[in-house]
Amino acid sequence: MIYLSPSPQRSSRRARAAAHRAMAMSALASNCSETVRYRRYHAHMRKTAALAQAADLEGTDAPWEVES
Repeated sequence: MIYLSPSPQRSSRRARAAAHRAMAMSALASNCSETVRYRRYHAHMRKTAALAQAADLEGTDAPWEVES
């Protein structure tokens, strides 16, 4: 019989995307000019989108593993 279980491993790209998402949010709260804050925010969000897309295409970050 085959059982589905959640994968304990996260891909490094997903972890990096989450880190860049956190950096983007902290960029908005930084003590800089508005232009600098938004430039940093958008730079981190572009990296987040690219990493998330690469993780999706990689296919190794499956939410479920098959155990038999």
